[in-house]
Amino acid sequence: MHSLLALSRLLALPCRLFARAAGLLLLVLTAVIIYDVIGRRFFATGSFKLQELEWHLHGAIAVLAFGHAYLRDAHVRIDIFAARIPPRGRLWLELAAVVLFLIPFMALLAWYGYDFAERSFLRNETSSGGVGLSNRWIIKSAIPVSAVLTILGGLAVALRLVVALFAPHLRPDPFERPS
Repeated sequence: MHSLLALSRLLALPCRLFARAAGLLLLVLTAVIIYDVIGRRFFATGSFKLQELEWHLHGAIAVLAFGHAYLRDAHVRIDIFAARIPPRGRLWLELAAVVLFLIPFMALLAWYGYDFAERSFLRNETSSGGVGLSNRWIIKSAIPVSAVLTILGGLAVALRLVVALFAPHLRPDPFERPS
């Protein structure tokens, strides 16, 4: 069971690293927005490229942190039914949800997202307006990457759930909650 927890930590590592990168992108996004607002207001230097960069950064920040959000149990969920289930039953329910829904859906998203980004790369897709950013494949690549990160986060949680179910004496918390 200790090896499952070690594997869980290893699977969670990319999620943590990408979440930190997304945090750094927040600083970049803030700087771009400030530059854009000051430029538009005082120097009439606004551009479509800056606005698209803001959208792309915002999108990347949102999707690249999904896996980490799942690790931290910070995702949106509706616990109408789970609130009435005993704690052990909730562990089984969460494990079933990861295995039956999260991983298959994210695998499909990764598969089709890769195709989506690859077609954009091969076509050398640019902004539809013609005055925005080129290399649209970069932001489209965030879709399959985020799906893979979410799968890794889901697997990490699933392994911790298995340990919590079959070796409760180890007292693993399936989710990384802040202390």
